[in-house]
Amino acid sequence: MYMTLDGFAALAETPEDPEAERQFWEAMWKGPMGSVDTLLLGRKTYEVWAGFWPGLVDTENEHWRAFARFSTRAEKVVFSKTLPSAAWANTRIVRGSVADEIARLKSLPGQDIIVAGGVQLVRSVLADDLADELCLTVSPSLIGRGLPLFATEPTLDHHDEIVPLGAPGRHDFRLVEARPFRSGAVFLHYALVRKEGNPHGI
Repeated sequence: MYMTLDGFAALAETPEDPEAERQFWEAMWKGPMGSVDTLLLGRKTYEVWAGFWPGLVDTENEHWRAFARFSTRAEKVVFSKTLPSAAWANTRIVRGSVADEIARLKSLPGQDIIVAGGVQLVRSVLADDLADELCLTVSPSLIGRGLPLFATEPTLDHHDEIVPLGAPGRHDFRLVEARPFRSGAVFLHYALVRKEGNPHGI
């Protein structure tokens, strides 16, 4: 996922720089394109992707071409109660529980599963501790508007400045990798710290 310094789910545009673009694509997608076979998407993300990536399978840009081919051949699971149909190859719509579908997918043989987009979907997965890992590209920008990536509840209680271990709603991750880009953005890869005695972290 993409995030700005002020926590919004957005990728702040930067001046064109081929080397920075290479760094970004290698960090975000080089590994997943070889280890992922299923993409989970919200409706809005699916509609944007379906109208964009299928037309780039033969583009001259090697990074966009690789991702277009990867995203087209991968299984795409769209969580939506309103999307009437999905024409992009290898796509199916799930109208039921996100948690139930993820549990079903994890019980099947296959490769890794990625939540590729949809703020509400990301929030749901994180709230239920269904994510094993969290990968973020943080842009060095404050944009002041948009959709917060993480669900937040504003509070004026100064005691919340220190949140103890085990507090309700707290989810802890350990750092796997931190990689700065020439653009000033930083790629952060975290793994969920599983709670003792429960492999699902709940």
